[in-house]
Amino acid sequence: MGEFSTDAQRKRSVIKEIMDAIMSGSSGSIARHLAPGAIFSNKSNAGIIDAPWFSRMEGEYRLQGEEEAKSFLNELLRRATYISYKPRGTLIEDDEAASRCDWTRQDESNGSLVTGTTMYWFGFTSDGRIRSIESIASIHSVIPARRSDAA
Repeated sequence: MGEFSTDAQRKRSVIKEIMDAIMSGSSGSIARHLAPGAIFSNKSNAGIIDAPWFSRMEGEYRLQGEEEAKSFLNELLRRATYISYKPRGTLIEDDEAASRCDWTRQDESNGSLVTGTTMYWFGFTSDGRIRSIESIASIHSVIPARRSDAA
């Protein structure tokens, strides 16, 4: 029982570190948690017409080694600036985990505020490194910035 809880606690700690890095925009050393060949998959409900600002890097990326993982994460984080975020729980079962995060971010091009939720699914290798991260973001609302030039 002790080994199981330690393993689950370690996975929970890794997930928290990755979620905090993604939401804070600071990758730190999270690339070390990714197994060689790890797959990162991003999707969202924002259509092209809704939010070109999102620069979503949607699709599936296979990251070969720590340097490529660092490069990918730095580009992902450069494109995402969150004003606030709140983790809404993490579930861990064997080598799979899921987490949810609510967030608010600002569109740098027009100042509108965007709120949403992202679901994350993590797959772990037998030695506890991450073999896959899948995320699906759902935008709830877009609040246009007030225009000072509007009469």
